[in-house]
Amino acid sequence: MADNDIKNALNVFTDGIKYYTKHFVSWAKYMTFPVFGQILGIAVIFIFAFLYILLIPGLSEKYTFFRSSLNIFAVSLLVTLPGLVILLKAFWEYLIAYGAINSITANMIKSGNIYDINAHKKLITNNAAQFILLWLIISILLIIAVIPVFWIPAIILFVYFVLVFQVFTFDDNPNAVNALKTSFNMIKGHFLSTFILAVLTGLVSCIILPKLFCYLISLIGIGKLFFGLFNITGSAILVPALKMTAADMYSLIESTTISSIITMFLLPMRSITWTLWYKKLLTGYKRELRKTNKSGTKQLDPRILDRAMEDYE
Repeated sequence: MADNDIKNALNVFTDGIKYYTKHFVSWAKYMTFPVFGQILGIAVIFIFAFLYILLIPGLSEKYTFFRSSLNIFAVSLLVTLPGLVILLKAFWEYLIAYGAINSITANMIKSGNIYDINAHKKLITNNAAQFILLWLIISILLIIAVIPVFWIPAIILFVYFVLVFQVFTFDDNPNAVNALKTSFNMIKGHFLSTFILAVLTGLVSCIILPKLFCYLISLIGIGKLFFGLFNITGSAILVPALKMTAADMYSLIESTTISSIITMFLLPMRSITWTLWYKKLLTGYKRELRKTNKSGTKQLDPRILDRAMEDYE
């Protein structure tokens, strides 16, 4: 039984990659604003703030208004507001993608195409309050998980709660707490196979592919162009305490930025995989619910079942 469960997880892993690569262009288009919009927002904030700082001395000499620290701070908020709006909009779209991609995947498997993305996004935005609550709960758990003593419990909870967005998406009456409970119950008895699937998916989408892109970018030699453009010596020590040169600092920033971008862009691959796994476990989960319902010990929850998808080949 365990071997068959692991085999199913491996099949889901390969299917997830297949569905992602088959519709790569569509997924890339969908993720463009959620990913690059955040980068654009940060860039706009930085550029506007930098220009404002350069102008402050001249403005303070010409206008008495800018001789007040409070006024300078207030204007700085207004200056950075456009970039902040772009950043928050893109960030919200990225969070919505955690739910919308699941619905898009279900439709893609049935129809063979990706279309009407806005309609799939509305499934999440129409239940924005519960969706935000779900993210708040997950954020609290992630903050706690940073503490070393909670690392092992955090990994265990991650596996049990890995299907929360799928449960939320396919529930007719989405509820943050019920999503956590249902995900936990669906994973019970499938912990090892789910853990293996999580490791494989994480390795490919969060480590292997981002590292590969970082390596390819380094071969292009953008760093040399950067140093030449700004007339910076790569061997110059920028952080004496760590003995970090300009080249070291640039390499760190470059790898971190590229890895983050690629990891975010690969969200569809992860969501597709977990949607397929949700579908794979759903049949057994419904069977168990029917048994407990017949025994009279627990009422069958129809919400997660009404919009259940058929098993895929």
